[in-house]
Amino acid sequence: MTQLYTHVSFSLPCLGLLAVGWSVLFHRYLPIGEALGWLGGMMVLLSLRVCHLRWRQRGLAELPLMVLERELFIGVTISSIAWALGVLLYMEHLPDAYRAAMIMLTTLILTGSAIMLLGSRRALYGSLLPLGFAMLFELAGGNDQEQVVDLMLAAYLFIFLPSLLRHLRREQIASLHHQFANAELVAELRQVSDQLRSASRRDGLTGIANRAHLDDCLARAWRRCHRARTPLSLVLVDVDYFKQFNDFYGHLPGDECLQQIAMVLAEVERREDDLAARYGGEEFALLLPCTSVQGALQLADKVRVALKALAIPHHKSLVSSKVTCSFGVATLVPDSTTSIAELIQKADAALYQAKHNGRDRIEVALMGKAA
Repeated sequence: MTQLYTHVSFSLPCLGLLAVGWSVLFHRYLPIGEALGWLGGMMVLLSLRVCHLRWRQRGLAELPLMVLERELFIGVTISSIAWALGVLLYMEHLPDAYRAAMIMLTTLILTGSAIMLLGSRRALYGSLLPLGFAMLFELAGGNDQEQVVDLMLAAYLFIFLPSLLRHLRREQIASLHHQFANAELVAELRQVSDQLRSASRRDGLTGIANRAHLDDCLARAWRRCHRARTPLSLVLVDVDYFKQFNDFYGHLPGDECLQQIAMVLAEVERREDDLAARYGGEEFALLLPCTSVQGALQLADKVRVALKALAIPHHKSLVSSKVTCSFGVATLVPDSTTSIAELIQKADAALYQAKHNGRDRIEVALMGKAA
């Protein structure tokens, strides 16, 4: 529909120029009043059609195809009738040489309109029939040569041209079908690709980011914080006595325990750039770009309180009857003297210190460039 609308919009100025050229060529053989009357009527008609198309353009996306096609059919048919009147008006007053030029111009109009209106069969015949029959009527009453031309033109207009356009229309429909089929295939492939990309970034058990995605985000956050000279915090979280939990309750409850902890990490209040990930086994990580050590401590404490609120039973824990976690917090301002490995090592050392000091606590790594 959009293509048809565009073609019709393009054809109207061309028809206007052709009408002016027609009058300039043949005006001397017709009374000036009749020539100007036909030209003025033609220009008014084409101007009205331009206004109609611009009015329709605002709601083209919501307009049903049948409505647009009916309106185009009416406009094209009226224009074709106006051109047919021009043929009848001019043809009988022209000398033979100019009659041939009239036939050529009219044939070009019909051929051009047929190509432009390929998307609408109704509009095509609305253009072809009035003007085509007017030409055939004029030529049929002429001399022998014109009658031969009349037969040739009838064969062109009503046999060759419709057959050609039918073939082109079939090719156009096949091309559109191919494009839509390819578009659907591309959409399916993109959806599968997105699903695979998402799966490659997610931990299969907990649904949060996996270690590979954490490493990738950590590298990007490091570069961003290095450019902005802002602190980067990393919190490592370890479930206390998780091996004893698995041995006592079984692996299925153990998996459910990890899933609940991952949900808490994912839902705790934090910013869009922050990332919760499964670090490995029963260890998790929180990546906090542009976050000072105080901000990381506050977030870790929120997680610790939320985990206790879950109240998951753990009768084999030596620190509580419920599941608890230990936290190691490290913060660095990235520069040329520090590295990602140093940040991870310090967070891991703080986590080890939390376990060594009795678990169910938060420890902060000591470092020269804390923020």
